[in-house]
Amino acid sequence: MKLSGLLFAAALLGSCTQPAAEENYTRHVDPKIGTGGHGHVFVGANVPFGLVQVGPTSIPQTWDWCSGYHASDSTVIGFSHTHLSGTGIGDLFDITVMPVVGEVTYARGEENDPASGLWSYADRTREITKPGYYSVPLVRYGITAELTATERVGLHRYTFPASDAAAVVFDLENGGCWDKATDTGFRFSDDSTRIAGWRCSTGWAKNQEVYFVAEFSKPAKGISYLQPGEIDDSKMPRIAARYARVDFDTAEGEQVLVKVALSPVSIEGAKANLAAELPGWDFDATAAAADKAWNDELSKVKIETEDETSKRIFYTALYHTMVAPSLFCDVNGDYRGADGKVHENPGRDTYTTFSLWDTYRAAMPLMTVLHPERMPDIIQTMLHIADEQGRLPVWHLWGNETDCMVGNPGIVAVADAIVKGIGGFDREKAFETIRKTAMNPDRGNGLRMEYGYIPCEMFNEAVAYDMEYALADGAAARAAEALGKAEDAKYFEERSHSYRNYFDPQTGFMRGRDSKKGWRTPFNAFASTHRADDYCEGNAWQYTWLAPHDVAGLVGCFGSRARMLEKLDSLFTVSSVVEGGETSPDISGLIGQYAHGNEPSHHILYLYTMLGQPWETADKVREVLTTLYHAAPDGLSGNEDVGQMSAWYVLSSLGMYEAEPAGGRYWFGSPLFDRVEITVPGGTFTIVAENNSAANKYIQRVWLNGQPYTKPWIGHADVMKGGELRFEMGAEEKVWYCPDEPEAYADQRPAEEQRLFKSEAVEGEIARVCGLLTNERLRWMFANCFPNTLDTTVHYGEDEAGNPDTYVYTGDIPAMWLRDSGAQVWPYVQLCKEDPALQKMIAGVIRRQFKLINIDPYANAFNVAPTGAHNKTDFPQADPMVFERKWEIDSHCYPLRLAHHYWKTTGDTSVFDGEWISAMRNIVKTLKEQQMKEGPGDYTFLRTTDRQLDTRCHVGRGNPVKPVGLIVSAFRPSDDATTFLFLVPSNFFAVTSLRKAAEILTKVNDEPALAAECTALAAEVETALKKYATYNHPEFGTIYAFEVDGFGNRFLMDDANVPSLLAMPYLGDMDVNDPIYQNTRRFVWSEANPYFFRGTAGEGIGGPHIGYDMAWPMSIMMKAFTSQDDAEIKRCVEMLMTTDAGTGFMHESFNVNDPADFTRSWFAWQNTLFGELILKLVNEGKTDLLNSIEVK
Repeated sequence: MKLSGLLFAAALLGSCTQPAAEENYTRHVDPKIGTGGHGHVFVGANVPFGLVQVGPTSIPQTWDWCSGYHASDSTVIGFSHTHLSGTGIGDLFDITVMPVVGEVTYARGEENDPASGLWSYADRTREITKPGYYSVPLVRYGITAELTATERVGLHRYTFPASDAAAVVFDLENGGCWDKATDTGFRFSDDSTRIAGWRCSTGWAKNQEVYFVAEFSKPAKGISYLQPGEIDDSKMPRIAARYARVDFDTAEGEQVLVKVALSPVSIEGAKANLAAELPGWDFDATAAAADKAWNDELSKVKIETEDETSKRIFYTALYHTMVAPSLFCDVNGDYRGADGKVHENPGRDTYTTFSLWDTYRAAMPLMTVLHPERMPDIIQTMLHIADEQGRLPVWHLWGNETDCMVGNPGIVAVADAIVKGIGGFDREKAFETIRKTAMNPDRGNGLRMEYGYIPCEMFNEAVAYDMEYALADGAAARAAEALGKAEDAKYFEERSHSYRNYFDPQTGFMRGRDSKKGWRTPFNAFASTHRADDYCEGNAWQYTWLAPHDVAGLVGCFGSRARMLEKLDSLFTVSSVVEGGETSPDISGLIGQYAHGNEPSHHILYLYTMLGQPWETADKVREVLTTLYHAAPDGLSGNEDVGQMSAWYVLSSLGMYEAEPAGGRYWFGSPLFDRVEITVPGGTFTIVAENNSAANKYIQRVWLNGQPYTKPWIGHADVMKGGELRFEMGAEEKVWYCPDEPEAYADQRPAEEQRLFKSEAVEGEIARVCGLLTNERLRWMFANCFPNTLDTTVHYGEDEAGNPDTYVYTGDIPAMWLRDSGAQVWPYVQLCKEDPALQKMIAGVIRRQFKLINIDPYANAFNVAPTGAHNKTDFPQADPMVFERKWEIDSHCYPLRLAHHYWKTTGDTSVFDGEWISAMRNIVKTLKEQQMKEGPGDYTFLRTTDRQLDTRCHVGRGNPVKPVGLIVSAFRPSDDATTFLFLVPSNFFAVTSLRKAAEILTKVNDEPALAAECTALAAEVETALKKYATYNHPEFGTIYAFEVDGFGNRFLMDDANVPSLLAMPYLGDMDVNDPIYQNTRRFVWSEANPYFFRGTAGEGIGGPHIGYDMAWPMSIMMKAFTSQDDAEIKRCVEMLMTTDAGTGFMHESFNVNDPADFTRSWFAWQNTLFGELILKLVNEGKTDLLNSIEVK
């Protein structure tokens, strides 16, 4: 037996000698948060999970007075010893005590008639509320009331004025809202310092029995019983009465103390509870012990934040999670069962106030983390309730099943304990109880088992009931799996899919369905009729997502992950109007139709993390945490619901939430605090959020106990072991993990109507290639990546003359790079003959590129219009069309390569007009200027930056070079400044590009002079490359240097971006079998290259643009493009598949030890390049090679 009351008494007796806690966390608690609006929270004195909640009770008026207290009302009819906190139905308020002076009317009274009852106004300006203590002056009587409590005893201290008519009135008539007394009375006693009695009532709890014993700190002058009935002396003298008045003479300022002990069993039980828990009269010591009890529990979670308001909200929320479940037994363990019988000590504590439809979602999971020592008794209580009433509890209150709300939430709570390995109860019996409850035909479940779902014409709230039953079945399946019960797991897993019957693919909502499988008509997803439609306190918008146990199945309902996400996005953007004449008041806290004020919505934000878009979870979790929770009386967006609303805040602010019922794991969101320490059985579990701020709300990387952690969740067992979970936060929207592979790989492309450009030929190629590939994951990646440029970056239009004009983003940066755009559309050129629209689009790219070169031949990136968008620190100022003015040779070469390929493929010469001729003159002029034969020239570039290679040395001119015929490239294709300015791979690219231009100028334009200039310049550069670009390496032999300066200095390295040394054969600049290239290829893919990185997850070439250990997938692709070894090609493709962080896309770079650490989630060039690679391999007959890949 757990003598919790005796332990509390021991704490009380030793409270004066206990050392002070390191910090008094109770000072951060504001119990009045949630007392306004629809919060319905309890205000008064109690201890964590205590049977007694003693506090003021107002004249109950409407729904918002369910707890007995509302911020808008200062009436007090007395101080009741039982209260609910946050419920939507009123009950309890048992054993109400009111100090009075003079004659009064013994009734609740009405506010418009001060003499109509016992009530008084409270002076709220002098009210004190804090954990374990409450105080308020009663204006009518001039009395100051103070309250504190132990687990089963309320202690009152009343400071009276001088009076010979002072009294304490015991009110057994008035209960909470809908509660009605059925049998009340008092036991006679010769002891003028004690009174005892009972209160039986019916209401939400149909048969409630409360027994009490009260003691006074001074003898009563007299005790009178009001509204008496018959004296019953069959066992002991007693009187059936509704009120008792205990009279005293008091001096000015005299304090009278009253102790009131409760029992659900008997007066004798109450007497024993009083003796065990509060034998003395030291009010201050009792309040201090209550404060310590709260502090001990609150200090289990220590948060670090400079935001005092957030700290107040957090600790108040944590406080609210510990009002219930509440004890429901005497100190000897006896309790009153669900069968109405008194059960002798079962060797454990018994609990009540199980608001399980609310609390299974967050409050009960939070209990498993913070209060694992209580969980065995709580689970055993539920199992005993099932023994006594035939099934697990739904909403149990003081020994009564209220059957309030829908589904089988008790199953979820018990299954969660099984899955998490919580001990202290019979797990086999627990599962048998789950099975028995799940097969109980009551409350619509029989219809579900008959039809496969609950027909809407046969049962009210059919959709809600069925979806909650399905969810509970999913939890039962998880429990069966944990216990090795394969057949049970399979049965309940299959039955948990019953909710799918309600999904209407035409509307995209869960919708009522009749016994003939017809849809509920008419249908309005925004409509609600409170407790009288197909949903429960919600509408179709909220209930459509209530399948967190089967997210893959929900994706299947929508047809694809993309379509589900699109619909999910709309949940937060549609109108917040709930339509109907009798809408549910519980649909509150709205963001669009997301209703945080009620429980069915609480998991929804975490669906994004489960679907691979954790930044959306972070965005919305932060929005809810910071806009729907406040440090004010109306600080909750809906009913507190016995701790659930607050538990959501607690878990979410820690950065995690148990989105799957009985999933045994906590999905990550966005931690609110910089550091949190949680006391767990294994010691301390620490959560650190580095670089955390309002802007840096996205998780970038995760470490668990110092090791990279690439999951979007953490298991319960890992939390309970203790350790450190470290989040690196940032402003970038990022996926840091490999999401669980879906049953069917979801289309990652934008919805068809949102795609920027559509090509039938490209779609045909996707279908053809996917039809040949047998590796499902590779098919998925190809289908995502190959069209990414068209889907997301191509903006096609026509100029004033009607010519095609295409602007192409590089991806996540809304600017057009000449290099990137030329590379992005390159692989589509081969399909132009099959698709005239595609050909026009590419012609538009070429035309736009020539126009941009003519605007500024030194610029590398341009705006769509003369907006002036650019880095504001760049110098000198550029044309408003220029986004970035970094001189890069490849900015000229890529357009020439594209134009030549387009011409050779299509035969179209229309793009080679006057704009082209002008562009070529500018190109040749610029390239010659950058040979530096006439000195450094006028081009400079400076930028204020903390990145060394994002600007140039020597006041923007770069390091000196010796003019030897090579061309300076101020920047590399990575947009990093060159060290030695003759960038070798770009000079090779210039040679082939100039020769392609000369061919066009000769055969199309009849411009022999300009063509000759191009040919001569190419020859000059080629000659210089042969003389200056090589180096005799001691290990690899003769290789090409990356950069040279003509003075004899060389930079031996390679960068990932193209043009690179590795990529020269891919660009057509060199024969792949060239011996110097092959030596160079071996060099760049080795540790001799300072920017080659090899790690536990992959290897590749990076560069200073991103930094150490960050390899670019582009380098892996270039290795495959230039390889003649099938095994090497296969390894490259496998590496690309295993380092995509589960996104199905390529990224700019990834950490070779942790692919979840990547840069740029949207980089269209690399996506399309991956598609180009796969298409090339298929076209070269290497489909079998690709199909031999086993990566999944």
